[in-house]
Amino acid sequence: MTAEEQVTKISIFWDLENVHDIYSTHEAMTKAIHESGKVVKSYAFADWDTRRRMAEELYDLGYDLIHVPDSKDNAADYKMAAYILEHLSRFPEVNCYVMVTGDGDFKLLAGALRQQGNRLWIISNPIITSSEMSDLANRYSDIHAFRPTDLDCSDPADCERLFTSSDDSRRIAAVRLREAVQAIKDAGNKPGIGHVKHVMRSLNPNFNEHQLGFSNWSSFLEWAESKGYIKQEGELPSTIITVPEEVPEDTTKLSEDVRDAFSLLVSVVEDKIQQNEPTTVAVINSELKEQGVDVETIGYPKIADFLLSADKRGFIRVIPSEENQSPTILPYCSLDKVRAWFKDNVTELFGSSVKVPRDAFLEKIMNMLLENKTTLHQMETFLKSSEIRSTYNEILKASSVPFLPPFQMSLAHILLGQGKSCEETVALVNEELRHVSITLECP
Repeated sequence: MTAEEQVTKISIFWDLENVHDIYSTHEAMTKAIHESGKVVKSYAFADWDTRRRMAEELYDLGYDLIHVPDSKDNAADYKMAAYILEHLSRFPEVNCYVMVTGDGDFKLLAGALRQQGNRLWIISNPIITSSEMSDLANRYSDIHAFRPTDLDCSDPADCERLFTSSDDSRRIAAVRLREAVQAIKDAGNKPGIGHVKHVMRSLNPNFNEHQLGFSNWSSFLEWAESKGYIKQEGELPSTIITVPEEVPEDTTKLSEDVRDAFSLLVSVVEDKIQQNEPTTVAVINSELKEQGVDVETIGYPKIADFLLSADKRGFIRVIPSEENQSPTILPYCSLDKVRAWFKDNVTELFGSSVKVPRDAFLEKIMNMLLENKTTLHQMETFLKSSEIRSTYNEILKASSVPFLPPFQMSLAHILLGQGKSCEETVALVNEELRHVSITLECP
């Protein structure tokens, strides 16, 4: 066999409606795939009319963009399945299929790929992934694991402390295990053994069963079951993990302490943003300690572990900074929260003719808040400010534009509220108006 024949030949099929993150994550994921072999073809399936900026980004990363209008249910799934089936005959040299999806509708197709001798690499959000999909994979990756964080310890001494096999560390891990099982159930999926492991590692990046004194994952599960934290039902490979109604002593209190710590973290970060103060790791760590939070007592050996776990749970986002500076900690605004905000404010802020937008638009708002290091509350404050609104209306008048769509309108108010000049604001908003043939000018 020649060296060329030994190279893994990969094709990527990405159900973007099911799995996506921000550009830096997509870039890191794509790079990791390319480093694993020779990529023959890369496809991404979505309604690109609602994701124009992401379409440009993925095109630059080398993806063929397959447009699927989102007005038809499961249209992207059907189109992606058809492409995979055609690909099997057109590119027989491909021996590894990367499917970026967790949708259980693909389980039969994924099984067929494996049956024909292909390697299968699944990339998804493990919490909302079908257990059958992760079980079929030769290789499974959490999409969030590709997020660049560069999260160093604020105190070098913290980095030296690791979990031991103490009873307390095992008890804390068992509580985390219960939370992972419950997260899968809440998402409407079955918590199989392998699936729970993926979610456990996703939500708790510092978890390592070997450091707890267990030889493997199965041994950890057996111990947790013997102590009453979980139950394993059914025979392998169809074993399902359940959570008993009765819990061991102190389990509830520990869960409450962790939830309270995450809640305080979000409050601290939002307060710092509101006050225009730094939200670096060191600043946040210092503030948490001042307010009585010791992350080690709730199961996190160092502040980095606590922050990464909060990131994975959707409480905050850890944003890498440029030029080797400390990462920035930002509040994360969920899709449900943005949707609820629009329902409460859409008529007052954007006019009676504007309706609550589709999810793709709401996701753009979520990303805009992160990119501009602001909060939903701040955006509302800027939109309601008479001074900012006056400057905004002067720009519209000078540009002979009667109004802007809600996204661009919100962006303009955020930029002006953060002290950007008219020229800076107009330049950035015009980037978002390229596709609607509107150009702003300063008075």
